[in-house]
Amino acid sequence: DHRPSRRRGAQGRAPLAPAAGTVQIIILSGLSGAGKSVALHMLEDLGYYCIDNMPAALLKPFIAHTVRSSEKIYARTAISLDARNSDAEISSVPMLIDELKRSGIDCEVLFLTAEDDELLLRFAETRRAHPLSRQGETLREAIASERRLLEPIAHVADQVIDTSRMGVHQLRDLVGRRVDPRAPE
Repeated sequence: DHRPSRRRGAQGRAPLAPAAGTVQIIILSGLSGAGKSVALHMLEDLGYYCIDNMPAALLKPFIAHTVRSSEKIYARTAISLDARNSDAEISSVPMLIDELKRSGIDCEVLFLTAEDDELLLRFAETRRAHPLSRQGETLREAIASERRLLEPIAHVADQVIDTSRMGVHQLRDLVGRRVDPRAPE
């Protein structure tokens, strides 16, 4: 899935409790090797409270906690979700995102992707194992499995970012401009 970046409007939002308007949540997901760690570190540098690789089953209770909390630390929260969740857990994420947006919570989904050949190269350079690689499964098969598993999140993303031809600094700049439009071009 190599769709261009896109932005959806925020129509149909209904007001929620007053505390909800003070919370901004970014859900960051995407393929392993596409730059989620780089993007999450950028968000942390911008002052977001960041959680890496949260189990999707804990997403709803954690967001409920942040919305109800009077702690300013949660006012801007970024949560990374990866493919180490079950199909059912991943499939529940789009409904939760829709519920958050309809309730008036400022929730944005960023999804990072890259071409297979670029991901293969990145894994070869880092010599890390793919999180979905199983005994006897090739890296290319693991990437294909991950694409299928994460498709429900990619489908509801406010922005899909293809990092195939981006360096680390370009991705950091893009994420920075996305969450803080005042950032220099």
